[in-house]
Amino acid sequence: QFKTPVEKPADIDNARGIEYSKSKEGRQAFRKTTEDAKRFCQKYLKENPGVKNLAIVSDIDETILDNRGLFKRVDKFSWPVFIEWVKEAEAPSLKPTADFLKWARKNGFSIFLITGRPEKLRSYTIQNLVRNGIAYDGLYMRPEINNGSAIAIKTKTRKEIEDMGFKIVVNIGDQVSDLVGGHALDCEKLPNKMYFVK
Repeated sequence: QFKTPVEKPADIDNARGIEYSKSKEGRQAFRKTTEDAKRFCQKYLKENPGVKNLAIVSDIDETILDNRGLFKRVDKFSWPVFIEWVKEAEAPSLKPTADFLKWARKNGFSIFLITGRPEKLRSYTIQNLVRNGIAYDGLYMRPEINNGSAIAIKTKTRKEIEDMGFKIVVNIGDQVSDLVGGHALDCEKLPNKMYFVK
């Protein structure tokens, strides 16, 4: 169960979603989710002093990087247009999540990013993250030959992180498919009414 409301397909609309994201309500909902994630981490650290190998898992798009600029160019998402956008590597960061990840890393958590972006976009993605000062310990991208669902790929990757010896305390993302499948103590759902990923 997610603490924040989960969007229904009827709620998904690029223009209205962007408008909501810029509204006071949308900004507050986004900020509250990152604050909830931080509080969960603080509570876990307090209850488990000295524990090692803790991790945060985070999605990238609409979680760390803000792609609203893309939707000023197009009315509807398409992979060819998105790929050209990613290659520009100029998407700004979403400050509440960037600040949370910075805090988490400073407090001993390893940061693993799991994205549905294909592997061929790795260099551009890294460049964009570096430009925004986003530090992380692992970047997992969709393999070029893998056509599986986001749920299957992201669940498998979280298990691989656990198998390395990490305990994933918080998994944060803007899509339900970022979060379901287990392998995290806490899941935090950021609002996104612009698009839906299965």
